[in-house]
Amino acid sequence: MTSVPIDWPSVRAAAAFRLATPRTPVGGRLGERLGSGTGSSLEFQDYRHYAPGDDLRHVDWAAYARSDVLTVRLYREEVAPRLDLVLDVSRSMTVTQDKARAYGALMGLLACACASTDTDVRVVTSSTAEPSHLHRPEEIERFLSCDASSSALEAAQLPLRRRSLRLVVSDFLFPHDAEALVGRLAREGAWLALIQLTLREEAEPPIDGGRRLIDAEGRGELDLVIDDAATRHYRARFGRLRSGLSIATRRVGARFAYVPAGLPVREVARGLAAAGVLEAT
Repeated sequence: MTSVPIDWPSVRAAAAFRLATPRTPVGGRLGERLGSGTGSSLEFQDYRHYAPGDDLRHVDWAAYARSDVLTVRLYREEVAPRLDLVLDVSRSMTVTQDKARAYGALMGLLACACASTDTDVRVVTSSTAEPSHLHRPEEIERFLSCDASSSALEAAQLPLRRRSLRLVVSDFLFPHDAEALVGRLAREGAWLALIQLTLREEAEPPIDGGRRLIDAEGRGELDLVIDDAATRHYRARFGRLRSGLSIATRRVGARFAYVPAGLPVREVARGLAAAGVLEAT
């Protein structure tokens, strides 16, 4: 099992961001966003006739004096959005120390952004295990021990809440159809953002001669000559993978961001803001 380190001082120095979530009603618990129902905020919505059990503090006594009819004021419901944070905890996310550090920095930044957005956060790491709530940014560390033989994203279904915001982090280096994958993640959701994290050499491998490649998850091996033709072919395939995810997310009105490992946390934050995943607080 590989743990993912987080440099919290660096993360907090760059954490003046929150999620760029929609301002329309999305449902959830009591909080900062206006919902579609009625509740106890200070924003007046409508009147209706009094019914037994209604809060007498909401009775419009002036209207009763004029009309002899009891009516109550209705107020807009205030809700905080529900966020399902879907994490890839397969071994490929920590294949090197550099990638593990980049994953930790990214997740520390996103955990702080979730806290700044005042969301009801659940962390999803498996298609079968019950998701756990994230109450404080520091708690994200306990979810980042990467030992799964495959990504939860490969499962046909994930335990996602209806009308939830969905934030998905992975390297997406597993066999998938981008349209089908994004469609599953977006289904019945209110907002979706995908973040792809890879090493630079995973995106653009150098010409390196003869090498034995070992699958970090399946433990398979492959002897390969990494020459100019092989690297050109690989880069083209990786480009198609990334563009496929980007196109599929745009088609469903979602966000996509690519994060190469090794960037300073501040630069990662600016890149996610440019992609519409984060916004300045």
